[in-house]
Amino acid sequence: MTTSLEWEIAEAAIAAFQRETGLSASLSSVPNGPQEEGLNVELGGQHFPGEVKRWAAHLIPALSYHLAGNPGRLLIADYLNASAAKKLQAQGIQFIDTAGNAFIDRPDFKILIRGNNRPAIFAREEESHAAQRAFQRQGLIVVYHLLIVPDLMNASVRAIAERTGVSHGTVANVLQALEAGGLVATMGRSRRKIIEPRKLMERWVVGYCEKLAPKILIGEFHGETADWWGERDIDRFAAAWGGEIAGAFFSGHLTPQVATLFLPRENLPQLMQQYRLRKPPAGVEANVRIMERFWRADDEELAMAHPLLAYADLIRSGDPRNAEIARILDERYLADHFSAY
Repeated sequence: MTTSLEWEIAEAAIAAFQRETGLSASLSSVPNGPQEEGLNVELGGQHFPGEVKRWAAHLIPALSYHLAGNPGRLLIADYLNASAAKKLQAQGIQFIDTAGNAFIDRPDFKILIRGNNRPAIFAREEESHAAQRAFQRQGLIVVYHLLIVPDLMNASVRAIAERTGVSHGTVANVLQALEAGGLVATMGRSRRKIIEPRKLMERWVVGYCEKLAPKILIGEFHGETADWWGERDIDRFAAAWGGEIAGAFFSGHLTPQVATLFLPRENLPQLMQQYRLRKPPAGVEANVRIMERFWRADDEELAMAHPLLAYADLIRSGDPRNAEIARILDERYLADHFSAY
């Protein structure tokens, strides 16, 4: 089901396309299953099945494998900067956005517009969207726990705060924002339910990449050896593997080039001494990334971060090799879980 905000994005993109090209453009909904509807987009007399994606510029690897299997599909984005537009164009993914950027590649119909700036009015409207308050740094920690521990959704505010290490007020604000944004609903007898699990997951991934990950980065280091990467007893440091290490573990593929490890900040000196980590000297690339752990020690098994966090780290890397592993994790561990609870 297309939400009202997604419909607004699609309408704005259609209007921008008309303004930039002078061609006809229209939008209509079409049945897409017993209880679903899709979008039909007409551009210059050509028809496309459309799909709206918000925060698209931050989801390029995920969009790449998602849309690669649907070559005729048109991505309708909130905004695509020049870099994102180039990447999508290189992969043959057609798109339009609310700034008038567009890439259409049919044998008798070709359009390329990129480099237009995000519309200021639309940017302000997007930022004020009701759910936005849930996706600040502390809110993202709460949302992560709600996603990986669905039963937590119906716990008390106090219990959620204790589990996440976030204040009671922040938890209450996050729940209120998610409900106001149409991602969570209160059912009978005050029971809460995530009603848009996939969209909530995707929005969390964007928030993690944009706001949480940069804040919890402790440092990037160089280690002379990689024979300790993936060790299960890393949990003696209250640490857990993420990124490429977790991706390799959950997928059975990938040879990690960079190790990502989540641990409490106070355990960093001991870890560095144990594995002889140091700041990379000039001309040497870091191969160990240390992040501050933001979830409880018993929230994962085998010293591996949850597949959702591994997926987000792989997407954030922007590496096509990692995007393929992210696709595997999505298919094996995330798609079913986040389609419906």
